[in-house]
Amino acid sequence: MTSDISRIQLFSHPSSEDVPESRPNFLFITTDQQRWDAVGIHNPLLRTPNMDRLATQGMLFDRAYPTNAICMPARASMITGRSQRGHQVFNHDVNLSEAIPVLGDSLGNAGYTTALIGKAHFKTSDLEDALPDHPPDGASLHEDGLWHGPYYGFNYAEIQTGHAYPAGHHRVWLERNHPEGIKLWRKENALIEGIGGYESWKNAIPAEWHYTNWTADRTIDWLQHRPDQPFFLWASFSDPHKPFAPPWPYCEMYDLAEMPDPVPAEDVSQKPPHYRWAREGKPYGGYNTTQEDWQGDRYREIVAHYYGLTTFIDDAMGRIFDELDRQGLWQNTHIVFTSDHGEGLKDHGVAAKPMMSYECVNRVPMFWHHPTIAPGSVHDGVSTHLDLTPTFLELAGADPLPGAEGRSFARLLSGETDTHRDAVVVERISALGSEEPMKVKMLITEDWKLLHYGSAPYGELYDVKNDPEDITNLWDSLDHQDLKQRLINRLLEVLVDDELGDPRLILSRRGLGGTLRDQSQMEAEPSHRVDMGEKSRGIAGESEPEEET
Repeated sequence: MTSDISRIQLFSHPSSEDVPESRPNFLFITTDQQRWDAVGIHNPLLRTPNMDRLATQGMLFDRAYPTNAICMPARASMITGRSQRGHQVFNHDVNLSEAIPVLGDSLGNAGYTTALIGKAHFKTSDLEDALPDHPPDGASLHEDGLWHGPYYGFNYAEIQTGHAYPAGHHRVWLERNHPEGIKLWRKENALIEGIGGYESWKNAIPAEWHYTNWTADRTIDWLQHRPDQPFFLWASFSDPHKPFAPPWPYCEMYDLAEMPDPVPAEDVSQKPPHYRWAREGKPYGGYNTTQEDWQGDRYREIVAHYYGLTTFIDDAMGRIFDELDRQGLWQNTHIVFTSDHGEGLKDHGVAAKPMMSYECVNRVPMFWHHPTIAPGSVHDGVSTHLDLTPTFLELAGADPLPGAEGRSFARLLSGETDTHRDAVVVERISALGSEEPMKVKMLITEDWKLLHYGSAPYGELYDVKNDPEDITNLWDSLDHQDLKQRLINRLLEVLVDDELGDPRLILSRRGLGGTLRDQSQMEAEPSHRVDMGEKSRGIAGESEPEEET
């Protein structure tokens, strides 16, 4: 493939007649806040046979990381192939710019039809800002088919927003079909009041009405009515994100007595000050519950519910796989599974996704299944979500995205090579308005992990092989100063090498980073990209509880 400026073209959408029949399909499955070890292959207590099937019959990426361990930046990287420096979505306060080329643009040009079912989270959240002037009510938007996309490069979209709360297209479906289900979501209507604090309860909503089941149902329906073209379908599940409120039987599936103890909270006196702040529950760019919510059976119930939500998703995935089998699509579909980031789950005394080094927060499961991949393949080098879009596009025979920083690992999947990257970077910037604003760039290699806080008088350095839980900070160790400087130099190399990919591919008629679409197509598309009130409220106007960043 040539890489000079002559390959730049305006995105158009050729008919399916122009597309070779051999083009593969793609089913991209994601979860929200699922840590790397919350799968059966890494945790014998967890029942996830469908996730395990992908891992054992395809390639397991054993050390996979997002570009940023919070939802919006991580998901923006998934569809742009850019880091937070490239797409500028550095936390939950910034929308993904509509001017940036996205995965669906290039896939559409290559003859693919694209769909997103479930959680998107490319925007902040205001329904009023997202919708056009004088919008119809949300129910009409759904029922009358007035909006199902396009949305950030996806031809078709049905969006679920919120956690343990009905919103978006799912809420409209619930209001139309099971209106009594709206109130059943509430904690005060729980089957049994939870003991795990405000984060945990036994949800009274029937599993059949839950957004996990809805996401699978809508994915299956799309497969049954899809256009006669190769497809890229993203099934995006919103759990096991907090609050941990699974419906029956998943709320009773795991025995509290069998739940593991957390990794103990270590001495953090040799770590940056925000480790102590998070322990104290201070609102610096991260989140932590009070300790009384996370003791004894309170803690064990939260873990049991987290596991239950994960198994619920696995069961839903199994139904989608059955539909692929029924249609004979399994043999020509790349099935890719991952999560946007992890969950502390009280390991090291932290919850959710604070700005810290720990694997439980930053490392995610990632599996890639296709009949051409040798079953049982394991890539034990470091991997990054930055490379997903370039790999999808190469396998689809589509043009690379202008400005993408990632690199395709298609040769790794085919067995032509067993190496890809020797280092990856995870970045983080604290939320806008934080009393203690912070920036960090974390370099992860086979043997070491380095966290650089710019001009701050502290940093972190860990021996990954001998200290996998990041207990002992070697940043100030006299014996490790030469190594620290080499890793700082390597961090700079990675940042420079990856930044904005090939600059010759960035130009377009819309300027730097502009979306390469045909002008007539742009005029035909709506000028807005609606996310049905993503994250902040339901379509009917009821506000969702605030979510931490």
